[in-house]
Amino acid sequence: MKKKLLFMSLFLASLVSYAQFEVRDQSDDSLLSEGQVIAFSEAGCAYNDPCNFKFKVTNTSTTDIYMRIFVDNLTGTDGSNFQLCFNGVCLNNVSLNSGYPSTPALIAAGTTNSAGNNFWNQNSSDTTTPMSWTLRFQAYDASGFTVGTPLTVTYEFNPSLSVDETELSFLEVYPTSTQNHLNVISSEDLSADIFDLVGRKVMQANITSGTDTIDVSNLSAQPYIIRFTNTSGNTMTKKIVKK
Repeated sequence: MKKKLLFMSLFLASLVSYAQFEVRDQSDDSLLSEGQVIAFSEAGCAYNDPCNFKFKVTNTSTTDIYMRIFVDNLTGTDGSNFQLCFNGVCLNNVSLNSGYPSTPALIAAGTTNSAGNNFWNQNSSDTTTPMSWTLRFQAYDASGFTVGTPLTVTYEFNPSLSVDETELSFLEVYPTSTQNHLNVISSEDLSADIFDLVGRKVMQANITSGTDTIDVSNLSAQPYIIRFTNTSGNTMTKKIVKK
């Protein structure tokens, strides 16, 4: 019995040491996962537009934590014209291998830090160069030692993901968030190419005019871009989320 209690104590201690915090998208309260790519086709967007990505951090442990966000990788950019705001501190340029803010943000046990936190690509709206910023959330204890498991996400600007609504005469796709099937209503036969948010084609389907379906049940859960093309080469793209 003592061995069993000792095992449970060690198990619970390991949970406490790793489950220190969580980060969520403020727009829909969705949980960010390790390695997640947050991709946008717009740069230089307005404050309330989606590409100004707002997040919140919750301390899920029973002790206070202190947090910084580190820039682990930059692609296609030197870190300028990128706004990182956290715990009331905003920077309009970031540097590789640097952590922000300079003084770690205190997040009390069981509380959420949410006011003004964002990642925002402020490069010109006519920018055509793909860019990405890999950012790591790291928690510390009061003594300055790292605690828990860090969370790394990538904010990506990919202009090839832009959604065009103008080149096909009629197309309706629903639901835009689905677990198994997409319904497609079209006035003509189409081909459908499905891409992930880094531009890799992951699936192809043929659509018959009228009402048809696309089975996406085998795709992993994440956002996708679908490019529909008719026999004349005209296209239209739609963004969907596979749950």
